[in-house]
Order: sequence, then structure tokens, then C-alpha cells
Amino acid sequence: MKIRTIIIDDEPLARQRIEGLLSHVDEVDLICQCRNGLEAIEAITKHQPDLIFLDIQMPGIDGFGVLDKIETLPVVTFVTAYDHYAMQAFEYHAIDYLLKPYKDARFYEALSHAIKQIQLQNLSSVHQKLESLRESTRQKESYIKGIDFEIKHLGRLIKINSNDIDYVNAAGNYVELHSKGVIHLIRSTISSLEYDLEENGFLRIHRSILVNESSIERVNYLNTNNQYKFVLSNDVELQSSRSFKDRIVNYLERVTH
Repeated sequence: MKIRTIIIDDEPLARQRIEGLLSHVDEVDLICQCRNGLEAIEAITKHQPDLIFLDIQMPGIDGFGVLDKIETLPVVTFVTAYDHYAMQAFEYHAIDYLLKPYKDARFYEALSHAIKQIQLQNLSSVHQKLESLRESTRQKESYIKGIDFEIKHLGRLIKINSNDIDYVNAAGNYVELHSKGVIHLIRSTISSLEYDLEENGFLRIHRSILVNESSIERVNYLNTNNQYKFVLSNDVELQSSRSFKDRIVNYLERVTH
């Protein structure tokens, strides 16, 4: 997901330089630029950015005055020509303090630091919402029947309910049901099970894998080939394939809104 960013500086050349540096970074979406504190307050309130590059000395409302007016602060990187504001800047929980004139490498170092902080915040938010979803799913399990599978286990027939399955994966002409640390084999295909399992809270993340949404602990974007790593509540790790990216994005949007 793009890092939604605003540049705030009363000097046109200063804004242009930051804009130029940001243009080389795919992760960043530059929403707008502001020339003074009043414009900044309006833009931050309206757009709720993830990151702002904020000058301190500006006509009217200065950079600190802007932050005083904002209820939910984005990640803040101060950009200023004055070093004596550094202590005050970090009291406002700034992620970094760029002193003009700065080199390109120093700017990208600050940007990388900010992006990592935003990603950590986003992951924390997703984890909290996933935990809420799992708890909601646990509460629903008392009245969701699920699907029963008849399995031959230790010489006798038993029933495994889909609510007790963490994930299923294809294994040749069979499908493996992973339930409470035990693998059960049934003669079937992923495709033939897909519809019924998705109706009962499973998500297909790979041509060979369906995962129980209530077992998902966290989801990490791998930044390569549009793939994701799913970590389950039993610490099992599963990797998605590119062709299922849209389904996964829809799932993440559903559980984070």
C-alpha cells in the first residue's frame, strides 16, 4: 500500500526538491503540497496522510503550531534550516529532523526510517483487527455448523469439522486437512472443496492452499511478486501466490474496515 504523503514548506524550491526526491520512490503517493501552516492544517485534516515533511519557520502558524491543531498525528519528518529546534521537534515525537541543506542520501535515510515506522504501525493495526475477527469467529462457531469430513483414523472412522481445520492443501490426488497438529488425508481436490469451504470461512491464497480465516494470526506483504506470508495461530507459515493477490487484498480490506 502506498505511503500517503504531504510536503509543507513556504519555500517553493524546498518543496520542489522533496517532490523530486520522492518521485523516485514507488512506495510514496504525494497527495499535495502546502505553502503555510493554515493550508497544512486543512490538508492534514482532510486527507489524513501517513507521512508529512514539515518545515518549522513559516509565516503565520509555524510547524509546531500545525501539530498542535491536529487530532491524529501522521508520522512527522521535520525539514528546517535551524538546528536549535531539534529538541522541541522530538518532543512532538518526530521520526527524524532533516537540517537544510541536506544530501540526497540523508533524505532517503530519513524516508526509509519513516516508511518502516508506518509499516509497523499498519501491521499493528491489522493484527488488532485480525484478533477481533478471530474472536468474532470463535463466538460464531457455536452456531456455525461447518462441514463434516469422514476420516479413517487409527483404524476407525471419525468426523473432522471444518471449524477445527487450520488449512487444507493439495497433495497429488488427495487433499491434506491440517487439524490441531494432525494431518488427515481425503481423496478429493482443492477445487471441489473450494466453494463449500469459502462459504464456511476459508480463504484461498494459493492454487494448492485454502486457509481458515479464524486461524490467521498475521499477514505480511513480502514486497516481491505481489505475494503475502500468512502466519497462523499455531506458528505455521504459508505463502500465497501472485494469482490470488486480489482475493487477499479484498480479505485484508474486509478485516481492516
